[in-house]
Parts: sequence; C-alpha cells; structure tokens
Amino acid sequence: MLPSNVYNISDGKSGLNSLLSNEYMLSFFKKFCDAITSRIWKYKKPKNTRYHDYDFLKVFFLSEVMARSIHDTSEMLNGYFMSSRKGRQKLFADGRKRRMVPHQTEVNKYLRRIGLQKTRNILRECLDAQLLEALDLRFISRQVTLLIDFTEHPYYGKRDDSMIKGTSRQKGTKKMRHYLGFSILSRETHLYAGLEQVATGQSKIPIIIHFLDHLLDLGFELKYVLMDREFYRAELLDAVKTRGGNVLIPAKFYKKIKLFIEDYLKGKGTRVRKYRFSTATEAKRRFSRNVYLIINAKRGFSLQSVKRAFQGGKISLKDARKRLFAIMTTEKPRGIASSWASRTSLYYRRRWLIETGFSDLNRINRRWKSNHDNVRYLDLLARMLLYNSWKINRTLIKNRGKKEGYSRP
Repeated sequence: MLPSNVYNISDGKSGLNSLLSNEYMLSFFKKFCDAITSRIWKYKKPKNTRYHDYDFLKVFFLSEVMARSIHDTSEMLNGYFMSSRKGRQKLFADGRKRRMVPHQTEVNKYLRRIGLQKTRNILRECLDAQLLEALDLRFISRQVTLLIDFTEHPYYGKRDDSMIKGTSRQKGTKKMRHYLGFSILSRETHLYAGLEQVATGQSKIPIIIHFLDHLLDLGFELKYVLMDREFYRAELLDAVKTRGGNVLIPAKFYKKIKLFIEDYLKGKGTRVRKYRFSTATEAKRRFSRNVYLIINAKRGFSLQSVKRAFQGGKISLKDARKRLFAIMTTEKPRGIASSWASRTSLYYRRRWLIETGFSDLNRINRRWKSNHDNVRYLDLLARMLLYNSWKINRTLIKNRGKKEGYSRP
C-alpha cells in the first residue's frame, strides 16, 4: 500500500516528508487495518453511515505517527480535505459543519468497540508479521535472544479491579497498569515481539511459557533468554532449557550464594561455581536444574581489587559483598572459564535494550489516559509497530549504504 493512500499531505513543518516517503515505515498500515476490520465485521453499521473502518483507523494511526492527539490529527486531516473541495461548506441546523474525516469522539467510540481479547490477537498478528518480514529481509536470523521485562503505566481513573494494580513508583497516582513485554535481539537488531497485561494475582510463568512456544512455532530458535531477578524461578529456567535456550539472570543473595561469594573472597573458590537450583521442598511441582554462578564486580570496582582489599583487612565482608553481584546461567562454560565468564557477563548487559526500548515507546507520543484497557493496548501496539519499523528502516538504510560504498549515520 502506498504511503499516499494513507496521508498525502506534504507538511514539512511536521517532519513527515522522510517518514511517509518510505514504504517500509508504513508497509504494515494495511496489515494493521485488515487485522482489526477482520475481527469487527459482525458489528452492524447504520445505512446512512458516512465513514468506513479505514477512515477511523487512518486518524488513529496518523496520530501515533505524528505524535499528536486524535483531536489535532482529525482536525488537520479534515481541514486538508475540505480545502480541496469546491463550493461552500454545508452547515447543519445545530451549527455543525460537514466533515470529511471522523471527529475525535467518533474515533474513540470506534476504538472502544474492539474488545480486549481481540486487541491482544491483533497485537500478536501484527508483531508476528513484522518479525517474519525482518526474517525474510535477513535483518535477523532464526536464532534469537529473547528479552523479558515488566513496564508500568500510571492509571488516574477510579477503577478498582484486578487489571489495575497498586504502585508507589508513579507520580500523581497510586494505581497502574502492569505490562509484561517481550522483545528479540538478533544480528544487533532489537525488535518488540509481544505484550501482555498482567492482572493482580496472575502468574507470569504461564504467560512466558506460552510465548516461548509461540515463538518456536513461528520457526525461531532460542539462544538466550535475558531476564531480571524478579523472574527468579526454577520452573521458568527449566522451561527455557527444555526448549533449547539458555537463561541469563541475576542471582538473588540467598544463603548459598553468599557462601559462594565468601569462599571466592577468601580464596577458597573460583569465580565460576556450579550448583543445583530447585524449587522449594513444599512446592506441589518440583523443578531443578544445574546452573553456573558467575561472580562479577559492580561498576567502579574490579574483582581483584575487591578481593585484595578484603584479604588485606581494608573492608569488611559485608562491604565486599555490596561491591559484587552474581549472574546465573544454564549454559555450560566453554573454553577458558575466566574468558567465558567475562563474555557472558558482558552479553547480559544487552538486557537493557528492552528498558531503553520502553523509554523510546513513551517518547513516540503523549501517554494516553484512557479508562479502557483495549484502547491502551491499541496505543501500545501502534507504538511497537512504529518502533519495529524504525529499526527495520534504519537497518535497510545502513545495508544500502554499505552496498553503495558509504555509510550513513
């Protein structure tokens, strides 16, 4: 679908010339619209309706592209199309003027008609299409690293149900929506792959396992799964390992971990230690895996300097522990243990790509304060699609520059 079919205003002030002139940046617009219209076809429309599904989605989509509100986008599009018409603008009895583009209230009503489960299916279908497109273009390989993390969005309404959680980390409110995000990393290209809203009391492990199976069904293979310590579960590590991947996750300072670090500081143990990680004895289902613990120094310190300071009596055991942290992995050491440990620890830093990606999503447009979960889902979907298209477009430009014998920033 050509970009001109979406928005044919050449507005240099809005900075859209380069964005809308690239077919890859907007190639998913038709896929996005088809995914929505195919799921709401059963809704009956009045016989005298003036707008079609694409008219509503065009306003919504361009509001995300231009980082403007739906109201501003609707008025801009309507002003453009009305300026190209001849004759006087028709006035209704109540003083309203005839429009060529649906108003903000009509767009919002249209978006609210899409249920939450349908919105989830739309998000999954659109993101899958982008991942497969990147695979066909060879921007990513079938072997991918999966990044998993939570993100919070403040909620300012009066709802008090399971989909709205409590929080003390947001400004002006003590309520939030909790989202579990998934992204992949392959060939230095980072793309978002999924999003789920987590309700109060809902376990995150079945959600993650279901997404792992879905990713494998698409034809991808797991290399690593990078997670934060809030996903510290033996069941999850076992699920990743049985599906051919390896986990990289910070270790919690339990008694056994503290003992390993103490042995290392005293010179009784090595930097890499092997132990059995398992669920609690009272758990209904038992899971256990052999994992390897890698001891690292925090930023501003080195392992040898901390070790020498402790053995020389300059710092206490408690202070020495504060300068160290440990990463746990299900991958067996390869080659020289110290070199493997350093490479593995450095690779874990790429987990921050999903954190910075969430910040990029928030900068795409002003954060919506809608009271409806499905509308917020559609907003996040559009932002993820734009983020992925930006990454694919940037990789495409970079590859073309290499073929032509020069590089672009």
